[in-house]
This record gives sequence, C-alpha cells and structure tokens, in this order.
Amino acid sequence: MNKTGDNLNSKVDGDFISEEKSQSIFGTNMARASVIQSLFEREISKDFISADINNLHFYKKLNKSKQKIANTILEYALENIKEIDSSIKKHTIDNNLDRIPKTDLSILRTAISEINCEIETPVGVVVNESVKLADIFGSDTSKNFINGVLSSMVR
Repeated sequence: MNKTGDNLNSKVDGDFISEEKSQSIFGTNMARASVIQSLFEREISKDFISADINNLHFYKKLNKSKQKIANTILEYALENIKEIDSSIKKHTIDNNLDRIPKTDLSILRTAISEINCEIETPVGVVVNESVKLADIFGSDTSKNFINGVLSSMVR
C-alpha cells in the first residue's frame, strides 16, 4: 500500500525541483530561495510563523552571514507586506493579487523587500536573480511576468 502523506512541505522545501535546477541555487540566491519558500508558506498555511524559515532545506545550508540576509529580507517583507502588495498592484495589469500565482507573488515580495531593506545588492542583480528563481520555482510564464513587473518598478 502506498503511503500518502502531506507532500506540501517537501514540495515547498524544494524536493520536487529537478536536481539540475536545484544545483544552480547557492549563496545569496539560496537565501532568497529560503525567503520565497517562507513567504509561500505564509500564503498557504494558517500556522505560519517566521521562525519556520529555520527548518527549510535551503536555509539550513546557508552560512551565518547568508542566514542573516535571509532573515533581514523576510522580516522586511513581513513588516511591510501591505506596502509591497500595493506596489505590486500598481505595476500589474490586473491589480487583483489573488490572480497572481502564490509562487510568483512570493518571488516579487522577496525581490521588493531586498531592494528596499538595508542589504546593498544592486537593483539589476536582484531583478536578474529573481528571474532565475522564477525559472526554477515558477511556471513557464513566471520569469517573463517577474521580469516585467520588477523592470517596470525600478524604472
């Protein structure tokens, strides 16, 4: 008999990402991936707490300085979610966030948070890395959507 369980955490934790794609996630991008996963979990879980980031596969692989970056971005996102969402609405055709896939929304929130918090990553790098993460975590159209929204925001 097949054991059926809740695969959501495994999926959120990157187990369903191809080996080839997951190997392309390292360094600061792994910190971003941890934040994306946490924000995604916040969207789908009633029991979300920000400390859950400590249990994520990608987060556990980070060194202390990258964990600090992930925590800084996540804290900024959670504290400023309404302003971030308002900004996203201004730069999308349909300003209904419910129509944006949760993964794409999490990537956008992470990128906007990183651009606005005290981490000094160049804006172009944040946009490019977000597009790469959209290619890994999102659908076929995610990277174009993420690129379009972020590019219109930073002009």
